[in-house]
Amino acid sequence: MLGLRLIAGLSVRGVSDVIVAGVSLVIGFGFWVFVTSVLCSVAFFRCAKQAS
Repeated sequence: MLGLRLIAGLSVRGVSDVIVAGVSLVIGFGFWVFVTSVLCSVAFFRCAKQAS
């Protein structure tokens, strides 16, 4: 019984670690996408202003 409880505890801890890592990756990539989209927009508007 103790072995089963230990295995269940480790698997729950492992699943929660994977969930936390996934959420942190989503937040990190979301921030990266926001910054790159702002920088690309600024570059596009500068080039469009120079071309016109």
